[in-house]
Amino acid sequence: MPTASEHLARAKQNVCFAESFDLKTTPYLDWVVTAYFYAALHLVDALLWEKDGLNPELHEHRRNYVKEKWYLRPISVEYRSLKDHSEDARYRLITMTSAKVENTIIPLYKTIESHILQQLQAAKTAEE
Repeated sequence: MPTASEHLARAKQNVCFAESFDLKTTPYLDWVVTAYFYAALHLVDALLWEKDGLNPELHEHRRNYVKEKWYLRPISVEYRSLKDHSEDARYRLITMTSAKVENTIIPLYKTIESHILQQLQAAKTAEE
C-alpha cells in the first residue's frame, strides 16, 4: 500500500503534468482537468493514510470517507465538484475552456490542497 509521502509525490507529479499545458492553446484541457482531479485524489489518500491507515481502492469508498471523516468533510463539496468536472470531461465529453480551468478547476484544487496540507502539518506537529 502506498504511504502518505508516496501519495503526495504522485499528487505533485499530476499537478506538474497539468501545469505543463498552455491553457490558452492546448486542445487537451480534458487531461488538465483530469490531472487536477487525480492530484486531489492522491492528497485525500495521503491524509486518509496518515490519519487512519486507510488506502481506498474504489472511488466510492474514497467518496464516502470524504463525506464521513471529520478531517475531510470541510472539502467534501470541492472534492465532489472537481470529481464531477473530471467526469464531465472524460465521460460526458463536455468541452472544457481555459476560463473554466483557471476560474473553477484550479481554485477547487487549491482549496483541497491547502486544507489537506494543513491537516498533514497538524498531524506531523502532533506527533512531535
